[in-house]
Amino acid sequence: MSRYISPVLYILLMLVGCVAFISIAGVRVGIFEPITGFSMLRKSVFASLLLSLLAALSLGVCRKECNLASRRFFILVLLISLVYSLMWIGFYLQRASLPDINDITTDTDMPPTFLNVNFIRSSKENDLNYNSEWAPIQAKYYPEVKPVFSSEDKSVVYDAAATLVDERGWDIVAVYAGAGIIEATARTPIFGFRDDVVIRITQVENNRVRVDMRSCSRVGSGDYGVNAERIESFMRDLSESLNKSGMPSVNSLR
Repeated sequence: MSRYISPVLYILLMLVGCVAFISIAGVRVGIFEPITGFSMLRKSVFASLLLSLLAALSLGVCRKECNLASRRFFILVLLISLVYSLMWIGFYLQRASLPDINDITTDTDMPPTFLNVNFIRSSKENDLNYNSEWAPIQAKYYPEVKPVFSSEDKSVVYDAAATLVDERGWDIVAVYAGAGIIEATARTPIFGFRDDVVIRITQVENNRVRVDMRSCSRVGSGDYGVNAERIESFMRDLSESLNKSGMPSVNSLR
């Protein structure tokens, strides 16, 4: 019986692998939208779990008549499919406790306003009106999302922020150096979900400059913490960049 089961398991394993590859590669090359690719990947995880079960059953059913090569093949299929599915399930469980919000900002009282991004978002995508009810949720789950303050000249801070945006490969939507505004679009590493970013640089009291940032997803009700991670990473790198430039009075405290 093992000689009939082995080809079936092999074909199923290849199909799962193909779906997983197409779900990611198809999005990256623009064949279909990220939400479609994410749905395909989720189905491939379910299929991989089913394949794990079939491989385990095959080991049990053919334990007497299986030769060593067939047994090793069944174990290999079981391990590959199980590792693949558990990897994505673990990722989901790790993020499942995060709040169902998709708009994160360092200033929840007066969030930076998008100027040009409004014109490139479609009606099917999330709107850009900030939901003030998310402010206490953000404070609870993402307490490290804070603005950066500097005593350096506003133009210097603006140039440092613009350089970091360029280094990250974000698509620039608009720049207003005089107003201290940078708008850009970032993409998530795997599926390429588009998240819009606005950076606001303002002069505040005591001759200090304040840098605020807002990052929000175009689709989906939640972001699995991606927007918060993006802001925290950017602000951390901005502080380091300014410090390396000989600016000792940079901090990220309110």
